[in-house]
Amino acid sequence: MIRSKRKTGAWIFAFLLLFLAATPRVVHGAVAIETDREGSIFVELDDVYPELSELSVPVNLYRIAEVTVDGTYKALPAYQALDASLSSVNDLTNADTWLMMAAKAAEIVETTSPDVTATITLEAGSGTASELSTGMYLVMAQSVESVEYAYSFTPYLLALPGNHYYDTGDDTWQYDMTIGLKPQQDNRLGRLIIEKTLTSYNATLGGASFIFQVEAVRDGEKVYSNVVSLVFDGPGTKSIELEGLPAGATVTVKEVYTGASYQAVTSPVQTTVIVADSMEGAPASVSFENTYDEHLRGGTSVVNRFIHNEDGSFDWEQE
Repeated sequence: MIRSKRKTGAWIFAFLLLFLAATPRVVHGAVAIETDREGSIFVELDDVYPELSELSVPVNLYRIAEVTVDGTYKALPAYQALDASLSSVNDLTNADTWLMMAAKAAEIVETTSPDVTATITLEAGSGTASELSTGMYLVMAQSVESVEYAYSFTPYLLALPGNHYYDTGDDTWQYDMTIGLKPQQDNRLGRLIIEKTLTSYNATLGGASFIFQVEAVRDGEKVYSNVVSLVFDGPGTKSIELEGLPAGATVTVKEVYTGASYQAVTSPVQTTVIVADSMEGAPASVSFENTYDEHLRGGTSVVNRFIHNEDGSFDWEQE
């Protein structure tokens, strides 16, 4: 059982509100845009994930279109595929359309690697780019990682200048824009290797089975639970690898069955901390050792696994 902390829904409504405020709207009656005037963009993170403010977050700005005095946008040469969409924006252009245009612009950036207009490195959760020409900008924050989590950001479009007409009724053009970034948080995952060494073996008894209970806890919450087994047909060392465990979780591995006629040499309970796969020290591991105890007791083990079917029913199988 794995429970993933993926917060993708709660902030979507707030993001759309932010997006509607930040993206350009043709406002009838607004004064002319000073197209030769420079502006700035101040970017800040929200405070949903405090640890994110401790990371450096690079944010690339790409100027994808110029703007005329009447608020019409014309795509720059590298973004000609967006020209028809950008030139037709108006008061009725909805958030979904803006998001699709942003996704298309991001695809162009990823496939053609145009020059970056400016890069803002967010330190302590904020940063500013100044001396920016007017126009339409694609805002692309790069993904970053902490020890336990990966953070990603949806690309979107921002007009410079913009205004707050739909919030306040004021259609004055703002050449110093403030925007917020809403991150998506995903668990970083790691692996666990359980290693078992059997130093001596009695062939008369047949196969020797060993069962382990694996429990992982992070922030006081159980995030993983499983039962696994290793079967030996002679002395030596074997291991089993478990994947997809949340990084930062403390894992307790308990040898709940040591095999008939075999005794534990090492402690039957061991703990470790899961390290993300891409980090030094991965994967985490624990080791157990058993030996023949000179008693003739035959035995075997069965591990039941429950399977959740697509129709909602359950089956089980044995190992």
